[in-house]
Amino acid sequence: MITDQPMKLNLEELSSEVIRLLKANNLFGGRTIRYYTTFGLIDRPIMEGRNGKYNYRHVLQLLAIKTLQNASLPLSEIQTRLYGLSNPELEAVLSSFAASSKLNEGSRSQIAPKAVLWHEIVIEPGLKIAAAEGWLGDGEPETLEQRVREALVSLKQIARRANGG
Repeated sequence: MITDQPMKLNLEELSSEVIRLLKANNLFGGRTIRYYTTFGLIDRPIMEGRNGKYNYRHVLQLLAIKTLQNASLPLSEIQTRLYGLSNPELEAVLSSFAASSKLNEGSRSQIAPKAVLWHEIVIEPGLKIAAAEGWLGDGEPETLEQRVREALVSLKQIARRANGG
């Protein structure tokens, strides 16, 4: 079983780890992982210099994609189901399908993971805030405002680097 331990995997190591965990032959190669990243199915790798590094979350995302593909879901539906899920929610998706496959051995029917509904507010073109349905926030408004400001600074820095600045 996988654990939430610190991982720094390169693209080939990530692919090998997912293949090892799924014990299958024809799964995820580097091209597929890059496609899924571009399609928004998995998070972008953490860049260390020019090399992308992957972690536990990336493994969970790839396992969840494969699990939902085995339930005959198209990528667009998989993207909708997995969008914005936390690590524990991704683990729950994997657990629910593992449990249902043991109950229905030999059957293709699967228990659908609990849907997480998100509310999105467009701030301006290219920028939106998403909150899980029922989110009330635990902290003070000033603390949340400061976090949003810090996130905006980070986004601007990322955009500058991407544009060569």
